[in-house]
Order: sequence, then structure tokens, then C-alpha cells
Amino acid sequence: MNYLEFRKIAGNQHVIDMRNVVNYFGSFDRRRLYEWQQKGYITKITNDFYLFSDVDVNEDILRDIASKIYQPSYIGLESAMAYYRFIPEAVFQTISVTTQRNKFFKTSVGDFRYRAIKENLFFGYRAVEAGSDHFFISDPEKTILDMFYFLASTDRRVVIESLRLNFFEIRSNVSLEKMAGYLKLFSSRKMNKAFQHFKEMLNAES
Repeated sequence: MNYLEFRKIAGNQHVIDMRNVVNYFGSFDRRRLYEWQQKGYITKITNDFYLFSDVDVNEDILRDIASKIYQPSYIGLESAMAYYRFIPEAVFQTISVTTQRNKFFKTSVGDFRYRAIKENLFFGYRAVEAGSDHFFISDPEKTILDMFYFLASTDRRVVIESLRLNFFEIRSNVSLEKMAGYLKLFSSRKMNKAFQHFKEMLNAES
């Protein structure tokens, strides 16, 4: 197989999953991958995942990569908070939540961090279409609850206040009723207290 044939088959997706390529062709000489990297046609992300080198990497593509290279996972925590404009700070790595072990990938296109959560708490996310790509991201309510879940347990109120939350965006996009429904699934007094602190802050900023 030459590169033009490979590009024709895999070109509809920015992120190349070599497992799908092998399934399609039945076999594949992986020496071609090294050759095409040397020629600057493709860029390696991690084992089995590559990116066409002429792709202009943006935030959506980074989210797409994050959703593919370590599964199951969804974009969450600070990355989802920034996506919904709940916090003012830029996030310089793509952070996801997974049922697998904590993991960190430092790649040529960006850094990807995964935080482990219990399987029964792996819910409250959705698929987002972004051109020919897609990614999974926690919905606004689950994003905030996941932040509470991973906060240091010493003084959640202080830590929540330190997040410098954008309460205007939160009031516009978050259902407290839906959040309370999700909260029951955590079955945690500490999470309940964090939720109460959050509501008090939300009311204070009204």
C-alpha cells in the first residue's frame, strides 16, 4: 500500500486509529508508518494513533484525540470547566475522566491527563460533533460534581472559592435540579456538603 491509498482510506478522520486500518485491510506493513513519519506525512500521537501532519490542531481535535487514545473516557474537570466557560483560566493540557487507571500522555501535539473514577460514577456525559471529529464531554452538572469529587477533602469551601467560578455562565447552563439528581448517585456526605456550599455561593452572587 502506498501513502495515497492510505490517505484515501483514512483521510476522512483527523485521528488515525491503526487498529481500524488493520481491520479494513486485513494486514499492514507497519514499516510504512516509520517511513511516512520520516517524510513528514504523519505524526505519531501514541501507539496505534497517528495524525496527518497537515492537520491544523485545534482544541476540538485535541478533545477528539483525548477521547480516542484512552478509553473509556470523557473530557472533564478543568478542561470541561473551561469549555463551558465556568472558569476564566486557560487549561494547558487536556484532562479527562476514565474508569481505567490514572494516566498521563506527553505527546508531540499536546499533553493528555486522565483521572480515574469509580465505574458507578462514570455517567453524565455526551457526544459532541465537531466537523468530521467527535468527542465525549461531561455535561455541565456532572462537570461541577466531578470537580467536587476530586477536590482535596480538607476544606472544600475554601477550594471551591479559589476556583473563581463564572456564576453568570453557571446560572445560564446548569440545572440545580439535575445536579441534585446526579448527587444522589454519589451517596457521599462530603459531596452533599460541597453542593450546599456551591448553592450558597451561587445565591450570594445572584
